[in-house]
This record gives sequence, structure tokens and C-alpha cells, in this order.
Amino acid sequence: MINLFIQLLVSAAVFLILSKILPGFQIKDFKTSILVAVIYGILMVVGSLLVGPLQFLSATLVKLVSWIPLIGSIANIGAIILAFLLKFIIGSIMLSITDAILKDFKMNSFMVGIVAAFIISLVGCFLPMY
Repeated sequence: MINLFIQLLVSAAVFLILSKILPGFQIKDFKTSILVAVIYGILMVVGSLLVGPLQFLSATLVKLVSWIPLIGSIANIGAIILAFLLKFIIGSIMLSITDAILKDFKMNSFMVGIVAAFIISLVGCFLPMY
């Protein structure tokens, strides 16, 4: 339970920092950033469940060709890139949905959501999950 609370606070802080450094990404206050983190987290879980079969299929294909020396290495890299891109695209869509739900959170354009989702994905790669 404490790990979930820590993740929530880190996500809220990331959203608040993004609102300070990314033009067009506006959050009213820290309370709103916590709401954004909760809604975005729930939407990301739902989105991940919807895309799960596609990730399973790509992982299965990688395992099938992994025994081929050169193709296997390329396929492994491709699977990692595909997983990152799927999370990145889902993240930008979920940020747009979160924007539509909350009135104190605004993004000026979908491009701002894409940049924000990219930064959130990068932060997620480098921060340890509790």
C-alpha cells in the first residue's frame, strides 16, 4: 500500500514539474496533479489490458525467431522498441482523455500530450518501481 502511495506522489510530482517546464501543459495545483496521476494511472491500466494481446503476440514471434543469430537479435530490439512505442502512444491518448475529464488540467494540443507522454515514459524507464 505504501508503494502505491509513493508511486502516486512521484507521478503527481512529475505532472506538476511538466506543467512548469512544458508550454501548453497546465495543471492548477498539486491537488489537481494528484487527481491527474490517479485518473491517468487507471486509464493506463485499462489501456495496457487492451494492448496486452498485441504485446503477447509480438513476444511470441520474437521467441520463435530468437534462435536465428542475426534475426533474433534484431527481433529482440524490435520487441523492446515496440513495447516502448505502445506505452508511449497509449500514454498520449490517455493524457488526452484525462484532459477531457478534468477541468483543472489542460493541454493546448495533442502534440503537447505526445511530448508529455514521451517524457513520462522516459521517467518511468529510469525511476525504480516500488
